[in-house]
Amino acid sequence: MNEDHTQTAAEERIELDAGPRVKPFYTAADLDEERGEERPGEFPFTRGVGPARQRPLIKFYSGLGTPEQSNLRFRKLAALGVEEIQIAADLPSQIGYDADHVMAAGEVGRAGVSISSLRDMEVLFDGVGLDSLARVSMLGNAIGPIALALFVALGERQGLAREDYVVDLQNDPLKEYYARGTQFLPVEAAVRLAVDVVEWCAENAPHWYPLDACVNHINSAGAGSTAGTAFAIADAIAYVETLVGRGLDVDSFAPQLQMFLDEREDFFVAVANVRATRRVWARLMRDRFGARDPRSMALEVTAYGHGRETRQEPRNNIVRIALGCMAYRLAGVQSMYSASYDEALWTPSDEAVVASARTQQILGLEQGLDAVVDPLGGSYYVEALTDEIEREIVAQLEQVDAEGGAQACIANGYFRNVIAEGAVRRQGRFERGERATVGVNRFVSAEAALPAPKGPVVDPEVERLQGQRLAELRAERDGARVEAALAEVASAAREDRNTVPAVLEAVRAYATIGEICDRFRAELGEWTPDQQF
Repeated sequence: MNEDHTQTAAEERIELDAGPRVKPFYTAADLDEERGEERPGEFPFTRGVGPARQRPLIKFYSGLGTPEQSNLRFRKLAALGVEEIQIAADLPSQIGYDADHVMAAGEVGRAGVSISSLRDMEVLFDGVGLDSLARVSMLGNAIGPIALALFVALGERQGLAREDYVVDLQNDPLKEYYARGTQFLPVEAAVRLAVDVVEWCAENAPHWYPLDACVNHINSAGAGSTAGTAFAIADAIAYVETLVGRGLDVDSFAPQLQMFLDEREDFFVAVANVRATRRVWARLMRDRFGARDPRSMALEVTAYGHGRETRQEPRNNIVRIALGCMAYRLAGVQSMYSASYDEALWTPSDEAVVASARTQQILGLEQGLDAVVDPLGGSYYVEALTDEIEREIVAQLEQVDAEGGAQACIANGYFRNVIAEGAVRRQGRFERGERATVGVNRFVSAEAALPAPKGPVVDPEVERLQGQRLAELRAERDGARVEAALAEVASAAREDRNTVPAVLEAVRAYATIGEICDRFRAELGEWTPDQQF
């Protein structure tokens, strides 16, 4: 009877959100017979980008309301020991509208901090030197050259040389067209501006990180972490091909590229996905693009330590976040955000932010997770799962290539179709109870959910205050200098020159994000959404 039970259990497989159906146990027979001994820091970098242990930077995505309000949070984050702050800009800022534009009405300071000019950045980082943090960052996917210029100009205002601080930009517009939605230029124009940033940094700030291909938004939209990783790599391929087409040697910029990986369903998939992605990237850089520098092949990874945070019983999210962070530390990422337990309810409260920062610090300093490189390497399950996820990523990349590449997959709807199908499949698993969420569809309490602290609320006055600040700025600045700088932005866009130098001069003159983006719209056109779902 025991033998029958063992045989039945061995045949049962559990389907993971990432796609694989995993067995109850693994042995050496599940490993690739051709596997050689791989050390951390050696090609194809499955086990990590370097041979020494590495502690990931503690990274926070933050911003709300006015620059003054967000400055208070930034100061608190720095005091907590956070090493990288990524600015969460509000939606108008992300799509190139100033706070006083009609298109910004009702959204100023709501999904992030309102930023319209260098003046706002000066207030935002008042008392927080760019050189006091390991890195400074902004999402800025559709406004890459402006996001870069804001940090360059702010560094100059703080009396810093570019060597004194590190800028880390997501600057990945392609996934916006099918997974998130902050695009405003035609696809080709958006790619052009993104690679302008990479090209400028390769020449002027080679220690900065000008582009971070993002899996997070693709996965959360429904693709899952494996397909999401493949799509983000495909986006990165489009950027690399454009840069190489401009005549740049791949080794002149590839070491500055990163990926933002994301897995929120399964602990071991999170680990294996990072390991598999490093392997895929290394071979892609060497075999497809002819990279010779090991730094081009050794992919640096940022991640988001979380775990499907819920509105119900929100303090359970503390456990989910801790386990998500633990997985990525074991996988060997270079920097890591961590969610806050009340993030599903509102912009995180101070109490939740402290708990989030302390989670990473406790894992790193108290639990010994950073003592060894790739501590799960050699696990039958982790190694077999890494191999399977690698095969799935490669298969998805081959399909994207067959469709004509990332831009073609945006145009023909392939990416969106995969995401839609994945979202439906994921929701179906949840509704059938196959995808357990404790306190939501399993072990649902008949009592009211635990009370959560009240989160910050955006004052309606924010919009008026930011509009007033813009009016004062326009009255005080040198109008002739601004107009000349904006004319040069238009000229650079029209003449197919790198736009960063012109944008930087416009930012220095206190031209606004909206004014610069209006010149982009006039010269490069505007994105027109189709009706495909």
